Amino acid sequence: MTGRKFAGGPYGNRVQESAREWQSLQLAVLGFVGLCGVLSGDVSGRTRPNWLQEAGAMAAFAGFAMAVAAILLVATVAHPVITQPRTSAAAISRLRVGIALTFAAAALTAVAALTWWWPQPGSPAPSAPRIEVTTSQGSVCGSPVPGRSDAVALEADGEQIVIPLRRLLALDVVESC
Repeated sequence: MTGRKFAGGPYGNRVQESAREWQSLQLAVLGFVGLCGVLSGDVSGRTRPNWLQEAGAMAAFAGFAMAVAAILLVATVAHPVITQPRTSAAAISRLRVGIALTFAAAALTAVAALTWWWPQPGSPAPSAPRIEVTTSQGSVCGSPVPGRSDAVALEADGEQIVIPLRRLLALDVVESC
C-alpha cells in the first residue's frame, strides 16, 4: 500500500479513511453556515430586539469558528503532514473531538438561523375575501361560508344567504362591500 499509515494499532488505516469521509460532511456544515449567513433577512434589524440580534450574531460566529476548528482537527487525521507516525489512540481522540465540534457548529448555526424567525408586531390577521354575487333579481355582497355544493352561501349583514348556482349571472371577488 502506498501513502502514510498510522502506527500503533489495528485501526490505523480505518481511522484515516473515516476522517476523510467526515471531511465531506464537515464541508457541508461549513456550507450550511455560509448559506445561513447569506440568507440574513432584514438587515436593518428593525423587527428583532437587539438582544436577539446579538445572540444570533454570536451563535453564527461561534458556529463558524467551531466548523473551521473541526475541519482542521479532522484534516490532521485524514491528511497528516508530519513525517513521524501518530498513534491510533491520538488520531481517534482528534477525530472524536473534530466530530463533536462539527455537531456543535451545526447546532449553533441552526440557533443563529432561528433568531430570524421573530413575530412581527401588529401584523393584521388576514380577512376573509368578499364576493359579490349577481342574479337576475339583483346583487348581494358578503363573505363566503361553507355550504352545499350546488349553491353559493354568503354571510351579508349578519344574515346567511344561499343562492343556487343555476340562478347566478356573475360572481366577482371584491375588496370591500
